[in-house]
Amino acid sequence: MKIKPECAICIVRQIVDIAKELAKDEEEQFILVNKTFDVIKENYHKDMVPAVMGTRVHRFFKKISNNEDPYKRLKMIANEIALKYVDYAKKLIVGDELERLRKAILATIAGNTIDYGAYSIDLNIEEMILKTMNEPLAVDYSGDLMDHLKDKNIKKILYICDNAGEIVFDKLLMEIIKSYDKDIVAVVKGKPILNDATLEDAKVTKIDEVAKIVTTGSDVIGTILEECSEEFLKEFNSSDLIIAKGMGNYESLTEYNIDKPIYYILKAKCNPVAKSLGVKVGENVVLKSDKTC
Repeated sequence: MKIKPECAICIVRQIVDIAKELAKDEEEQFILVNKTFDVIKENYHKDMVPAVMGTRVHRFFKKISNNEDPYKRLKMIANEIALKYVDYAKKLIVGDELERLRKAILATIAGNTIDYGAYSIDLNIEEMILKTMNEPLAVDYSGDLMDHLKDKNIKKILYICDNAGEIVFDKLLMEIIKSYDKDIVAVVKGKPILNDATLEDAKVTKIDEVAKIVTTGSDVIGTILEECSEEFLKEFNSSDLIIAKGMGNYESLTEYNIDKPIYYILKAKCNPVAKSLGVKVGENVVLKSDKTC
């Protein structure tokens, strides 16, 4: 997926937010944001992939801020909150076989939609989980995914994770996948970038109880194969099916011709992604690879 004009709004907002997270002094915040504008300008053009631009901008920000993990505090809090509410979400995964799969998928999307940055005593997290898990899937290929889970030829599933916090809820979906006698390889980032899950997050959330854990070997947003490790590429190429979480993976992996089923699971959080998917902003999606845009 290529960049759209309004993608500039998102990347600038991210940089302002993280500058305020790291620097309490307003003058220092101005310096960090101002220095980053040059990199944004250099990478902001119509042939750019949003995840690639975001990677370059955030790598530069880590360098000038002398901080290899600017989102570390926020990720820790995200995991703590998610672990507190995962049992509540688990109780909502009910119904027949397909409905339980849909509910588990929606639980992973709920994990991504909780506003971990608010931390307000007025924030009703249970209500937010309940709301998301009872929303429809605007694009729904969960039935196709179920068929693939029942297919004896599908033995190994590569599950590419997205954010910290969210990864707690991913485990619920992985448990269902595991029940179909599948080998799961869970993928996290090799180095910190944004609030994406890393090996540290995977260990905290005990993903290793249901899956083998590997990293991409890099700090790219989404999945950019040219920057991934040999270990990751070996798992990628030997997998029978891929589940890719979040907008970054959708933006990046749709740039490749991949000869195996891919299911993109995400909430469309911005107009460019929503338009690409043919849905409204805020709608939930399970998209099969041969229907990508």
